[in-house]
Amino acid sequence: MIVSQTAIHPLPGTSWDDLQKSLKKTAELATKHGAENVTVLAAVIGGENTNTIQFVVTAQDWSTFGKVQQSFMADEKVQAQLLEAGQLATWQTYVSQTIDL
Repeated sequence: MIVSQTAIHPLPGTSWDDLQKSLKKTAELATKHGAENVTVLAAVIGGENTNTIQFVVTAQDWSTFGKVQQSFMADEKVQAQLLEAGQLATWQTYVSQTIDL
């Protein structure tokens, strides 16, 4: 399984309500484009990560992940959403693969 995790850091003065609306819109767009298990987590206790929001999605394999990413990033609504979200927060995305032990 492929797991994409985006660490979102709200900008100073960002309204929690505005951020939640933006996250909801992004989650809906991600689901529309085939992302699975779309989950938003707020790090309440986490040292340096306290107050960081984690946006997590999964895909079955690399091929599926690539198709979802290509579809997602090509959507003009997604591009507009990312521009709007950039007014509220910064983010870094990490992509990992689960390992069967």
